[in-house]
Amino acid sequence: MKMKKEYINHFDIGSLVNELELKDSKYKKIMKRFQIVFFIFIFFYAGIFLANPDPEITSRDRIAGVCYVIAFGLFTLQFRTMYRRYKAVNYFDPVKKVLQDAERRYSFWQKNILLVGFAVLLIDAASLLVLYDRFIERWTFWQFFTGVQLVYVLAIGIGFTIGYIKWRIESRPIWLSAKKLLEELEE
Repeated sequence: MKMKKEYINHFDIGSLVNELELKDSKYKKIMKRFQIVFFIFIFFYAGIFLANPDPEITSRDRIAGVCYVIAFGLFTLQFRTMYRRYKAVNYFDPVKKVLQDAERRYSFWQKNILLVGFAVLLIDAASLLVLYDRFIERWTFWQFFTGVQLVYVLAIGIGFTIGYIKWRIESRPIWLSAKKLLEELEE
């Protein structure tokens, strides 16, 4: 019963392509917006941590700024790549290619996981560096490190869970339908 619900209106290629066009258009706009936001973050964090001549900004803060700028640069690059991928979709390609591309686009685990993971680790390192001077007098190093990591892992875990639930509701039915139609084409 559950499987039927996930395949509703996606058994035929026409309805799946219509759904793909709507979702691709939506995600293309989202990727463009995020690309712009993270590009702004690059300049904002570079201004605060790198270009700011304030003598109270420590070398740790400046290293954290470099980590933030690199991380946001990687995110911007990732959103740019995804935007181009959604923009380059051609629904007039052969059916098999359209389905293969859709299956790749709507899969939960993407090839970019290492790049995104590295950016997340850079933000973690930057957060540790920025918060170090503010908390080290109250806590031991290990208390500080454990506390920051618990908060960070919790935040990343909540974000991952929300993203997974959103993928399961919005993208998984498309991914399963494309996968099923591909299997039927190959038979």
